[in-house]
Amino acid sequence: MCLQLSQYDGQVKPLFPSAARAAGYPLLGLGMLALLSSFAQFFTSEATPIQLLAGPVFIAMGYIMITSYEGIRLDTAFMRYRKYEWIAGFRHGQWLKLPKIVRITVAPFNAAYVLQNAVTPSLTVREAGLYRVLLSIEGSRIGIIAAIDKQEKALEKANLLKQVFDTEVIFSS
Repeated sequence: MCLQLSQYDGQVKPLFPSAARAAGYPLLGLGMLALLSSFAQFFTSEATPIQLLAGPVFIAMGYIMITSYEGIRLDTAFMRYRKYEWIAGFRHGQWLKLPKIVRITVAPFNAAYVLQNAVTPSLTVREAGLYRVLLSIEGSRIGIIAAIDKQEKALEKANLLKQVFDTEVIFSS
């Protein structure tokens, strides 16, 4: 006897491109150094409020850049879903009516991000080798993207979703 799951909660993709996530690690390090420095100055009465706040602010910015992601939560018991952004432990997103899902498709997906700033021209960062898990909606050409990940992880998520929707998984190349 197969027990059908009624909920799925998973990460679709990181909220920030890989270059921005990589920049989060130096921010964490800089924040730790600033925090230690401000503590040392605090006991000598030379620390300004800006010096005391710099460490925690850099740590928070680095943490958010590294850990934030776009996710999806599916609830078949109440026939609803929500796409959300997970930032610093909080989910932000609205519940929507879940249409009938007829199949789950796993297909290759190449992501491209354009990084822009005032100093240098735009830089396009490409990520290859990713796979998209798409929930196909009955009577529609569009679907709901449930995950974008490496092949092995995408297949794991597709198999979990197969249990939630009790439908077939199609691997497209």
